[in-house]
Amino acid sequence: MSINPSGRLYNQKIDELNDYVKWKNLSPDIEKKLFSYYEIKYRGKYFEEETLLNTMNDSLKQEIVLHNTRWLIEKVAFLRRLENDGRDEIFFSAIASKLHACYYTPGDFITKQGESAADMYFIVSGKCDVYVGEKKVVSLYDGAYFGEVALICKVLRTASVQAIMHSVLYRLTFQDFHSILEEFQDMKDRIQALAAEREIAAQVPPAPAPVILKSAASVE
Repeated sequence: MSINPSGRLYNQKIDELNDYVKWKNLSPDIEKKLFSYYEIKYRGKYFEEETLLNTMNDSLKQEIVLHNTRWLIEKVAFLRRLENDGRDEIFFSAIASKLHACYYTPGDFITKQGESAADMYFIVSGKCDVYVGEKKVVSLYDGAYFGEVALICKVLRTASVQAIMHSVLYRLTFQDFHSILEEFQDMKDRIQALAAEREIAAQVPPAPAPVILKSAASVE
């Protein structure tokens, strides 16, 4: 039975990985993660999506990337542009074209608490757990997003996010996002206003905790 070209390329890549593992004498755990990564990324077919899209004309490329990602972009309130001036679709397409696919295996950390934040992530498929310190606070699934504050202003990560199962995410960088804003003054103004609100909120001291007077019948 013949193997299609993408299948042959995938098998060739696996053979190269086997040689690499032996050459570097990688541990069994790392070897397992490495092959798991390639399995989730290529699923038995070897092709680079970005390379493939770059062979298409701009119209077809934009139509495909918007089809793949619009449902994720529209979930983020500050990314919704509804000016009805004929440029809403152009904005969505610009955002979609800057989303980069990322692949994670179980146990991979996508972000770590305390590191500098410059990217936002959208979960296409998989499961990710969010930790503050050592405590898990929430699990995120298909369609969820995190790190959106990093697009508004440069901050430190307030939580760690770890892939719990094979996960595919899209990443939008601060630099790419703000390069798009240069073409959309209304959206640039919106983001600057959000950044100003965050700066003001950060300067306001927290309110003192209320004093609770216990009655004679209260129990500790």
